[in-house]
Amino acid sequence: MLKIRCTRRALALLGCATATFAAQAAEPTLTVVEFYNTPLNHYFMTADPNEQAAIDRGAAGAGWTRTGLNFAANEIGTSATAKSVCRFYSRSQNSHFYTADAGECEFVKKDAGWQYEGLVFAIDVPSAQKCASGTEPVYRVYNNGFGKPVGSNHRFMPDLTVAQKSTKAGGAFEGTVFCAPMSNAAKRADAVRLLRQASFGPRFVDVDVVLRLGAPAWIDAQFTEPQSKFSVKTYVPAVRPDTCTNDNTQPLRADSYCQRDNYGMFLPQKEFWHHALNNPDQLRQRMAWAWSQFFVISGLEITHSYGMLDYQQMLRDNAFANFSTLLKKVTLHPAMGAYLDMANNQKRDPVRGIEPNENYAREILQLFSIGTNELNLNGTPKLDAAGRTIPTYDMEEIEGYAYVFTGWTFPPLPGTVPNLTRLNGRNWAGVMEIRENFHDVTSKELLDGVKTQAGITAAPDLDGALKSIFEHRNVPPFVSRFLIQRLVTGDPSPEYVERVAKVFQNNGAGVRGDIQAVTKAILLDPEARGTAKFDETYGQLNEPVLHIAQMARALNVFTDGFYFQSQGASMGQNVFVAPSVFNYFPPDHVIASNGVNAPEFGILNTTTTLSRINFANAMLMGNNINPSPQLFQATGTQFDWSPYSAVATNADALVDKIAEIVQGVPFAPKVREAIKTAVEAIPASDPTFRAKTAMYLAFATPAAQLKK
Repeated sequence: MLKIRCTRRALALLGCATATFAAQAAEPTLTVVEFYNTPLNHYFMTADPNEQAAIDRGAAGAGWTRTGLNFAANEIGTSATAKSVCRFYSRSQNSHFYTADAGECEFVKKDAGWQYEGLVFAIDVPSAQKCASGTEPVYRVYNNGFGKPVGSNHRFMPDLTVAQKSTKAGGAFEGTVFCAPMSNAAKRADAVRLLRQASFGPRFVDVDVVLRLGAPAWIDAQFTEPQSKFSVKTYVPAVRPDTCTNDNTQPLRADSYCQRDNYGMFLPQKEFWHHALNNPDQLRQRMAWAWSQFFVISGLEITHSYGMLDYQQMLRDNAFANFSTLLKKVTLHPAMGAYLDMANNQKRDPVRGIEPNENYAREILQLFSIGTNELNLNGTPKLDAAGRTIPTYDMEEIEGYAYVFTGWTFPPLPGTVPNLTRLNGRNWAGVMEIRENFHDVTSKELLDGVKTQAGITAAPDLDGALKSIFEHRNVPPFVSRFLIQRLVTGDPSPEYVERVAKVFQNNGAGVRGDIQAVTKAILLDPEARGTAKFDETYGQLNEPVLHIAQMARALNVFTDGFYFQSQGASMGQNVFVAPSVFNYFPPDHVIASNGVNAPEFGILNTTTTLSRINFANAMLMGNNINPSPQLFQATGTQFDWSPYSAVATNADALVDKIAEIVQGVPFAPKVREAIKTAVEAIPASDPTFRAKTAMYLAFATPAAQLKK
């Protein structure tokens, strides 16, 4: 039986602390710690440090261990807004109950089955299930164990993911009951988490801005941030002219490296890194990078920079547009038309042996909108009476959309006069054009058995087909889940997906598909925000591009992008060169050992793991990169070590400062001690080398490569 109270006997045996009544403190004064007893299947929490220590040393009996969950509170009388929490004990159930509701407290006092144990800590309470700024929700789940070998038990959790899983295990979710105060360190940790989710990596100055504005206002400001622009490159012939070569004669001109800058991915990759590491429109760029992994084209086939630059700029321009707008922009972009064979797709002609190409029709359904199986709003598969998944479409529907996607051709080549009855040759920039004489005007079968009328011309036929896709019930959960995976966590809970999908269905003003509203819902969801995340499966492995970018931005890098141009390739993620339309890794990749959905682990192996560590060593242990003589107007790459070298004489201060920017929370004790030992082995007279060593070791740890 667990029953430790601050009685005179407990004071003598355990040294229980008595309540103090001091002036309101800026920081929370207590930490509520959760314990679990496996034989009893019971949870218990206490804010009393002496009681915590007594349980740790076994004074409460065998079997009690800390779960790792905790949340902040205050001593009674130290906060003007906090309510005192009553604690009760039931001998018959061997269980404790806590409430900050004065009415509930008085009600339970009258129940002879519960023994009142006094006021134990103070905490704010929600208003209409909402917590005030500067606090975070604590959820209550009830496990009704009456009539079973163990009695009923309540659990109090500051992590909605954990609370939802406890509910699935048989508990009853009772909502938000406390609002735990957040310390300054906790607020900074959540700001770092937001920046890891919504930017290419936190910098100290960015953390300060998030703290000053608050997460909602920071996101709103990012929506209006001036947009980074890729270079506009003009059309070049499919076959490189002999005159287009690389000339390293100094001084360089803008066109000195004609072959490199026009025929290949060098320029798009260099500019991607230049923008991602330097420019302030971080959220737009992160969203465009996510969309590039949803609406995939690849430099393996779109091999000329002008086409890739134009396509990626289109994604960036429409990163926060309505999904219906983005879907149409993608569909009519000639780079996508070339990649998935919609450009110059022709109607059926048995005489010439022509059948409409089904490639884009298949992928827009499978990958770009609804997926292969019917989904519930929470992203889980719908099942038929026999427990089988239900296909969303069949071959007739693929053929129907393939017939719709006929009659579109590339934009005219520069200097040519369009011929409205003839298909144009390859041009990967701009918007595709209509050639009605190649469009199929027969009736087509679309989703859910809907048939179009015969005789519809290309433009309205396309609009109707895209509308039928956009309005399909699968689109909100399918797209929402993908975006959550790219920004927050690889294995989002069904509840998280459903909350976001509802915003996709209706942004609050009756608009479906508002990406800006969806983005904000993802980033402000309680499963994204908070002091700490305790669920073991929560979060994601940093994909290589984000891992590299976070390292660089932690050093307040300024770069022309040249050094980073192809650095992700050895780690399995060569920017804009996905191995197939299925992206670098599938969204449904599962870790075999534990069954957790973790897309980025699809490209993690011994080779790519060593590449991550080798890159960290090369970049962090090296020096600034001088301007390349092979790049016009090169500036090189400069790293700023001053925030770290300034505190490097104090190993503790250095390690803690690096932990803040790398993962937002302190390193695990053993990791912290190992890094500190390595730092102290270096003379304090070399603060920069101390800082480099600590930063390298930090980014080599698994925790730094995981985003939680």
